[in-house]
Amino acid sequence: MSNEVQLLENVELKLAMCNTDAQLEKTIQTFLPPVLLKLASNNSEAKKKVMEILSHINKRVKANNNIHLPFQALLNQFTDPSVSTFVKNFTLIYLEMATSRMSPEETAEYLPAFLTGISLRPSQQRISLLHIVLPVLNRWKMEHEVQLTARQNIFHFDQQPDDVTVILSFFLDVMLYQPLTAREIISDQQDENGQQQGSTANKYLGLSPAAVEVVTNKGKINWTTSKLKDIKLGIMKLILTPIFTDSERLPLLIAGVCDANHQVTSICEDGMRRWTGNVDYEDKSTIQSLYQLYLGTASVKTVKDTKEIRSQASNSIKLRIFQYLSKSIIATQMVTSMIQVIFDGIYADTTTVKLQRAAMSYLQWCARMGTEKHIGPIAPIIISGLLKYINENEEMSGLDAENIKGYAYVACGLIAKKVPKVGLSDTQMLSLFFDNLEKEKKNVRSYIQDALSSMIEIYVDLSEDSPIYEDLQNIILKAVQKNDPYSRYMALKFANAIYPFSSVFARYICLLGCSSSVVKLDVKEEAHRGLVPFVRNKYGLVEHVDVIPASELPKFAELVRYIHSHRPDQDYSLLSKTPVMRGYPVEVYAEMLGFLRMIWILESNPTHLLIDQYVTNKVDNSMSEDPVTMTNFKKSVIKMWDSEEKQVIQSWLDLVEHGLDPELKDSICLAISARCLLEIISLGPSSIANFFQDKLDFFKSLVLSNKPDARQLMSHIFGIIASSNNDVVQIETILSELCSILEAPEGQKQQQQRALDRQHGAILSLGYLISRSFYRNLEFSDDLYHRSVSHLVRFLSGSAGASYYMMANAASQSLAEIGRAKQLPFPAEQSGDGSMEIDTTIQDVIEKLFKLATTCKEAKVQEKAVLALGQLTIPLSADVSDALVQKVIEGLYSTADTKQVELAFACGEAWSVIAFGWESGAMQKYKDIDDMPLLKTLKSKPDSRVFHKVLDKIMRTYVNSNRSWYRKAACIWLLSILKFGKDDTMVKANLGNIHASFSRLLSDRDDFTQECASKGLGLVYEYGDAKIKEDMLYSLVGTFTEGRQIQAQSVTDNTVLFDEGVLGETPDGNSITTYKELCSLASELNQPDLIYKFMNLANHNAMWTSRRGAAFGFQNLMALAEKEMEPYLPRLVPKLYRYQFDPNPRVNQTMKSIWRSLVKDPQKMVDLYFKEIMEDVLKGLGNRQWRVREASCAAVADLILGRSLGQIESYLEILWQMCFRALDDIKESVRQAATQTCRSLTKMTVHYCDPSTVAMADGLKAMDIVMPFLLEKGIVSDAEDVRKFSLDAVLRVCKTGAALLKKFVPELIDTLLQSLSSLEPQSMNYISFHVDKYNISQEQLDNARLTGAKNSPMMEGIEHCVQQIDDDVMEKLTPRILHIIRKGTGLPTKAGCARFIVTMVMNRRAVFKPFADVYLKALSGTIRSKNIVIRKSYATAIGYVCQLATYDRSVSLVKHLKKLYIEEYDEDAKAGSAVTAVEITRFATDRANSVASAIVPLIFFGEHDPEENLSKLWKAAWENLTSGTRSQVSIYGDEILEFLQPLLSSSSWKIKQTAALTLADMCKVSGQKNVQVHADKLLPVLVSTLATRSWAGKENVLDAFVQLCISVKDKLVENAAAISLTDVAQIMVREAKRKNHAYQRHALVSLLQFSDSFGDKMDLLSLEQDFLTKLCEMDEGKVMEDEDDGNENAKPLLLMIKANAFKALVSAYRPKAFPRQQESQSAPLCTIITGCLQGNVWNVQLAILQSLKTFVEHTTPASLQSTELVKQLLKASFDALNDMKYSAIRSAAVDVLELFIINSATVQAEMKEELVQNINHCLQNEPVALIKDRLQKLLIKL
Repeated sequence: MSNEVQLLENVELKLAMCNTDAQLEKTIQTFLPPVLLKLASNNSEAKKKVMEILSHINKRVKANNNIHLPFQALLNQFTDPSVSTFVKNFTLIYLEMATSRMSPEETAEYLPAFLTGISLRPSQQRISLLHIVLPVLNRWKMEHEVQLTARQNIFHFDQQPDDVTVILSFFLDVMLYQPLTAREIISDQQDENGQQQGSTANKYLGLSPAAVEVVTNKGKINWTTSKLKDIKLGIMKLILTPIFTDSERLPLLIAGVCDANHQVTSICEDGMRRWTGNVDYEDKSTIQSLYQLYLGTASVKTVKDTKEIRSQASNSIKLRIFQYLSKSIIATQMVTSMIQVIFDGIYADTTTVKLQRAAMSYLQWCARMGTEKHIGPIAPIIISGLLKYINENEEMSGLDAENIKGYAYVACGLIAKKVPKVGLSDTQMLSLFFDNLEKEKKNVRSYIQDALSSMIEIYVDLSEDSPIYEDLQNIILKAVQKNDPYSRYMALKFANAIYPFSSVFARYICLLGCSSSVVKLDVKEEAHRGLVPFVRNKYGLVEHVDVIPASELPKFAELVRYIHSHRPDQDYSLLSKTPVMRGYPVEVYAEMLGFLRMIWILESNPTHLLIDQYVTNKVDNSMSEDPVTMTNFKKSVIKMWDSEEKQVIQSWLDLVEHGLDPELKDSICLAISARCLLEIISLGPSSIANFFQDKLDFFKSLVLSNKPDARQLMSHIFGIIASSNNDVVQIETILSELCSILEAPEGQKQQQQRALDRQHGAILSLGYLISRSFYRNLEFSDDLYHRSVSHLVRFLSGSAGASYYMMANAASQSLAEIGRAKQLPFPAEQSGDGSMEIDTTIQDVIEKLFKLATTCKEAKVQEKAVLALGQLTIPLSADVSDALVQKVIEGLYSTADTKQVELAFACGEAWSVIAFGWESGAMQKYKDIDDMPLLKTLKSKPDSRVFHKVLDKIMRTYVNSNRSWYRKAACIWLLSILKFGKDDTMVKANLGNIHASFSRLLSDRDDFTQECASKGLGLVYEYGDAKIKEDMLYSLVGTFTEGRQIQAQSVTDNTVLFDEGVLGETPDGNSITTYKELCSLASELNQPDLIYKFMNLANHNAMWTSRRGAAFGFQNLMALAEKEMEPYLPRLVPKLYRYQFDPNPRVNQTMKSIWRSLVKDPQKMVDLYFKEIMEDVLKGLGNRQWRVREASCAAVADLILGRSLGQIESYLEILWQMCFRALDDIKESVRQAATQTCRSLTKMTVHYCDPSTVAMADGLKAMDIVMPFLLEKGIVSDAEDVRKFSLDAVLRVCKTGAALLKKFVPELIDTLLQSLSSLEPQSMNYISFHVDKYNISQEQLDNARLTGAKNSPMMEGIEHCVQQIDDDVMEKLTPRILHIIRKGTGLPTKAGCARFIVTMVMNRRAVFKPFADVYLKALSGTIRSKNIVIRKSYATAIGYVCQLATYDRSVSLVKHLKKLYIEEYDEDAKAGSAVTAVEITRFATDRANSVASAIVPLIFFGEHDPEENLSKLWKAAWENLTSGTRSQVSIYGDEILEFLQPLLSSSSWKIKQTAALTLADMCKVSGQKNVQVHADKLLPVLVSTLATRSWAGKENVLDAFVQLCISVKDKLVENAAAISLTDVAQIMVREAKRKNHAYQRHALVSLLQFSDSFGDKMDLLSLEQDFLTKLCEMDEGKVMEDEDDGNENAKPLLLMIKANAFKALVSAYRPKAFPRQQESQSAPLCTIITGCLQGNVWNVQLAILQSLKTFVEHTTPASLQSTELVKQLLKASFDALNDMKYSAIRSAAVDVLELFIINSATVQAEMKEELVQNINHCLQNEPVALIKDRLQKLLIKL
C-alpha cells in the first residue's frame, strides 16, 4: 500500500469517526481540498480511494445543509492555475455546494473571483460559474468610486477582453429567455411525441437549443417568472455600472426593454436613457451584434450543429434594433445583413405593420446615408422587391398600410437617387410612379410625389443621346396633359428641374400646365414659375440670382416652330373647361402668345432689358414707353423678315391671327393677340401690314367690338393697315363710314351700350387712320377732315360719367394722334373784328383739353388731355404759334395744382414735345410706321427761346416754391425734359442749373421728390462732359458735407436747402437726409463721384418699375453703375452692410436697394468681407451718433447668425462688451435694438458652449472667452439690463455646458449665489420694511422670499454646475462658499447657499466628504441667526453635512449647541440650537446616534423647556432620534446626570427649573433598576434642588425624589444611601408645609406616597400630625379671607389640600409597627377624621371616608374593641350612607363598613343588632342596586 493511499485511508477513518455535525464540518474543512488534489495522482488506487471518500462526504453532507464546506480554500484551489482541469471540475462541484450553504451577500463578495478569466475556462466550468453568480447579482455591492476602476483593476477585462464577450453573451441569453406558457409546454410535448425537431428553438425567440440548455443548466433549473425577474434585475444591476461600456450593454438593454415583466422593462428603459449616450454606432462589432441579435444564425452557413442555430429575435426586439441601426452609417455598409433585415421586416410571415414600417424607415436611412459603392450592387434587388410589394398590395387600405406603401415608394426614389443607373437604365419605374399618381389613394400620392422628387436629380441635364431621353419626355408630356393635379404638378416640377429654362420642351410643358382644368393652386404656381426666367443648378433647384443672363432664354424661333408643329392630345383638349384653339384651351393659348412675345422682346434686347423679378411688367412697360426697347425689337423683326427666318414670323402671325378669333369670346386672349399683332405691324416692315390688307373688314369688325381693350389695340392696327396701301379713296370711304357711326341718332336703351362701344371704336379709328395717313403724306378731302375732327372735338364736352370719360379719353387720344401730324382743320382763334363766326377754333380745342386736364375726375382722361395739348403744338405754323403755344404752356403750368404724380409725368412729356417736337425722346413710341414720309417734310424744331423761358420759370419759381406739390411737379418736369432732350443744345447749356435745382430738391420733405431729384442728378452726371462733372461734384459734395448752398446762374438762393427735421436729427442737432448718408458713404471711400452712382442705384419706388418709369430707362443706368462700383466693393460693402439697418426707413430702403443692386450673392459677399464688416459694426457700436449705434446693433444681430466659432472667436468678447454698452445706452431705441442683439448673441454663445454641438476644444475656447467676461463684468454691472442678459446667458450656458463648465464652476456658483440677492426684485426689500402695512408677518414674507430663491433660475443653474464638481473644483470652491456662509448678505443668497450645500451632500458625497468638517465648522456660526428662515435653511444644511462629518467635529457641534442653548441669553440662539438639533436628528440620524452620549442629554434636557415652542422643537428632535421611545434615557443615564448636575445650580432660574424637570422625568421613566444605579448621585442633587423656593413644576422634582427614595428603600432603611431616611422625612414634611397652595397640593400627594412606602419603617405621624391636623381642620373660607389674593382657583386648591391632608395623616398612622401610636393616637385620630365628615364638601367627605377606610386597615384589632371608637366610626359611616345625593359617598361608606366587619374579630351583640338595623334602614332607602347588593352581603356576613 502506497503512502498516498494510507493517508487517504486515514482521512476516511477520521470522517467515519465523526459523530456530530460539528466534527464532520471541521474534518471536511481541513481535508476536502487536499483530498480533491489527489485526483491528479498517477496512482489508480489513490484515485479510487479519493472517489470513495468523496462518495462518503456526499452521502453525509448533501442531506444536511447545516454543514459548511471550506469555500475559501476551494475557491483558491479552483483559481490556482497550477491545478489541473480534472481536479478543478471536482473542486467546482464542491464550490457550488459551498455557495449554496452561504448567504447571497457572502457569495456576492467573490463575484470578481468567479468572473475573472472566465473565457479561459472550459465550457462546462463557465456554465457552472455563471449559474453560481446569477442568483447573487442582486446582492452585489461596490462603491461607485471603486466601480470606476474595477474594469481594469478588479475584473481585468482589459487584459482578457474575451471575458466580457462570454459574460455578456450568457447574460443576453438569460435576458432573452422567457419561460414557456402552459399551452406552449403542451404543444411542445405534442411536438416531441410527433418527433418534430427544431420546434423548441422557435419557442425561445433569439435563442438556440444549446443556449436554452445553458440558461436552464441542462434542465436542472426550472425558471419561474418571479425567479427570472430577480435574476434579470440582478444582471441589470451589474451591467448598469461603469464596469461595462455603453456599446457592450446596448444589446442587453434592448432585450430587457422588450421583456414581459414591467419591473425589468422599467429599469432597462431607465438604463437606455442614462447608459447608452456614448454608444459608438460606427463600431463594426456593435452593429454586428445588433444584426446577429435580429437575424439569429439560421442563415449562417458556418453553423453546422443544429443545436447552435439561433432563431430570430422577437418582433418587439426587432423594432428596437431598427431604431438603433437607423443611427449608424456603417450599418448601411454591411450589405448582406442590411438587406436580410429589411426583407425580413417587410416580407416575413410573422411581420407586423409596425415592423414593416420600421423596415421601410430603415431602408430609407440606408438609401440616404449609404454610398453608391455599397448600395449599387444590391439596388436592383431592393427595387424589384419594393416594386413587388407595391404591385402585390394594390388594394391595401387603412392608414398604416397606406403609409407603409408610401414608404416603399419613397425608398425606391431614394435608392434611385443614390444609384442613378437604376433610374437611367429604363423608365419602367418612373412610368409606374407617374401612372400610380392617378390611381393610388390620396394618402399614398404624397409619398409618390416625394419619391419622384427624390429622383429628379438623376435626370437633370440628361444627354439627348440617352436611350431614355425620348421616353422621359413622353412620360412628362403624358402626365402634364392629365386632369389629375398630382400628375400635372409632378410633370411640371420635373420639367422645371430637369431642363434649363432654355429648353423648348420644358417651356411647352409649362404652357400646357396652365390649363384651368386643374384648379389646384400649387399646380398653377409651378406652371407659372416655369414661364418666368430662372437659373437652376445641377441638382435641379432654382438659384437666387438678381439678374438672369439672356443666354438662359429659349430661342424664339425654336419655340414658334415647336408650338406650330405640335398639338396636344385629344383627351387634353376634350377635358378643357374653356373654348379650344388649335387644340389648346384658350387660357393656354393666351399664355402661349404672351410667353412667346416676352421671349422675343427679351431676345431682341439682350443687354438693354435686365431679366429680374419684374421682367414681365418690364417687358410690357418698355414696349409701350421705352424707345430703345422698341428700336431693338424693330431691328429684330426686320432682320428676321428679310432672312431665312421669315417663316418663323409667318408662323407667329398665324398663331396671333388665330388668337383674334372673335368666336373665342375671351378678352384676355384677344387683347394679347392684338398687342402681339400691333407690335409686329407697327415696328416691322410695311410689307407685313400689306400682308393683312385682305383682312381689313375683319379688323374693322374687331374695331367696333364690345371689348374695350380690343378696340384700343385693333383701332391702332386698323389705322396702320388701312393706310398702308396709299388708297385715298378707300381711306375716305372708311372715314365716312366711321363718321356716320358717330352721327347716328341714339337708339333704344338696350342698344345704347352697343352704340357707345361702336362710337368709341370709331373715335379711336378716326384718330389712328387720319394720323397714319398723314404719316404717309396722304391728302384727302378737307371737308371730310373737318367733319371727322369736328366729331372728335364734340366728344370733349359732356356730362360727367363713365361713358363720357370713355369718349373724352378716346377723343383726346385721337386729337393727339392727328394733332401731332398736321394742324387741326380749324382757324387758330376767333377773328378780332368778329366779321366771321366760326364754330370751332384751335383755341377752343385747347381750352377744352385744358378744362379736361384740370377738372376731370378721371386720371387717365387728364393724362391724355395733357399729352394732346403738348402734341398739338408740333405742327402749328410760326405765325400763330406764339399765342397758342403760350396758351398751352399756361395750361400745363396749371396742372401742377392737381398734385398727381402720373399727371406730372404726362405734363413732363408734353413739355419735352413743346421743347423738342418730334426730336423728343417721348415721341419715339409714336413712330410706328417703318418709313415715315411725314418726318422728311417737317419744318425745323420749335423755337428754343420760347422754351428757355419755360425752363427758367420752372427752375426759378416752381423749384423754389413753398408748395411741396409745385416742387414735386417741377422735379418731375425737369427729369422728363432732361431725359427726353438729353442731346439738345439748350439742355446741355442748362445742365448746371438743372443740377442745382435737383440738388435743392434732394432735401425736400417728400420722398418721391427726393428720389426724382436723385435720379435727375444721376442723369445730369451721365450726360455732362468732364468739366461739368467736376463742377457738379464739387458743388454737390460741398452741399452735403459742408452745408454750402448751390450757387447757379439763373437760380436764386432764397430757399433753405435743408428743411430742419426732415428725417430726424443727429446728436449735434443737425438735420439729416438720405442723400447726405449716400454722400458720406462716397466720401468715406475717397471717391466722391460715386454719389451719382449711388443715386442711380437707390431705386426703391414702385414708380420706376411702372410703365411711366420704364420710359426713363433707369435699369440701364443701374447696370452701368454696378459695373463702375465693383472696384470699390472691399471698402463699400462694410459701410453698405451697416447702412441697411439704419433706423431711418428712408435711409435703409435706399441702402438696401443699392446693396441688392451691387451684391448678387449676399451670403458669399458677407463671408468674403466678414472681417471688415465686423470691425466696422463694432466701431459703430461706440459711435457718437445714436443712429449709427442702433444700426450697428441690428447689423451685429444679423451678421452673427450661423457663424462658425472660427469666424467669431476673436470678436466674441468685444461683441459682448460693446453690446452691453449699447444695452445701457442713453437712447431708448438703441437699447431696444441692443436687446435683440443680445438675444442673438446669447443664443450663439450657448451654441458654442454646448459640447453636444461643437467639438470640446472649440467649446473650451468659447467658454474661456465668454464666461470670465460675463461673470466679472456682466452680472456685476450697474446696469440692470446688462445684469439680466448676463445672467440669462450664464444660466443657459450652465444648462448645456456640461464638462466645459468645470474650470469656471467656483466663480460661477459664487456669482450665482450672490446674484440671488442682488437680482431679487426691489419690491421685496420695500415690503420687508413695511410688513405691517400689508398685513403680513415678517416670517411669511421671508418664506415667500425663500420659495422665490429656491425656484429661481439661478438655483437651477447652480444645480447644473453641481454635476461638474470634482476634487479640484471643490478645493477652489470651498473658500468662496465659506465666505458666503460667514459674510454673505441677503436672505436669498444665504438660503441658496444652504440649498447648494444640501445638493452637494446628496449628489456629490464622495467629493464633499473631505471638506465636511470645514463646512460644519463654518455653518455652526449661522445657528444664532436672527432670521427664522435663514436659521432653518442653515440648520437643514448642517443636518445634511453631519452625514459626512467626522465624529470629533460632530461632538464639537453638539457642544456648540449646548453652549448656545444653556449659556446664551439670546432667544434666537436657543431657538437656533433647537432647530439645528431637529435637522441633525432628521437628516443625519446615524451620525446623531454615533454621538448619542453627547446629544441625547441635550435633547432630553431641551424637551423639558418651560417655553412651549422650544419644547416642541426638542421633542421633535427626540422623536427623530428615538422614534418616541424612552430607552435612551436609561442607556445614557450617567451622561444625562453628568449633564444635569451643574445645571441644577445654574444662575439662570429657567435653566435650573428645566434641569429639575428633566431630572424628575428621568427618575420617572428610567425604571427602578436603572435609577437605583444612579441613586447616590441623584439624591444629593434632588435634595439641593428641593431646598429652593417653590416654582412652577417643582412638584415634578418632589415626585421624582419620592420615586427615587422608594426605588432605594432598602438602602435608606439600612442607612446605606447617600442620605438618611430621617432627612428624607424631614424634607418631605418641609415641602408639605410650603405656603404655595398649588405646590402644597402636590407635595401632600408626594408625602402620601412616601408615607405609604416608609410608614412602617419610621414613625412619621409624630412629624406630620400637628401641621396635617391643622390642614384637616382648617376653615378654607377664613384662609381665603386672610390671604385675599383674588385667585379664582383658591378654594378648589384648598379643598384638595384638605383632602390630601386627611390621606397623608392616616397613611402615617401605623400602630402595628409602632404600638405607642395605638395608645396615644388612635382615638384622637379617629375623632378628628369622623368629626370633620360633616360640614365639608362632598369630595373632601370622600377623601375622609377613604382615610377612614385606611385607618381601619392600619389600626389594630384591639383598637377596634374600643366602643367609643367603633361608635364614632359607625356613626360616620351611616351618616354617609344616608347621604342620598352622592352615590360615591355611600359607596365609600360601604367600603369602610366592609373593612371594619372583616378586621373586627367579634362585634358586640348590642352593636351588632344596631349595625343590622342601620343597614336594613339604609337598604330600604338605597336607590343604587350595586350598593344595595353590597349592603345585603354585609348583612349575611353579620
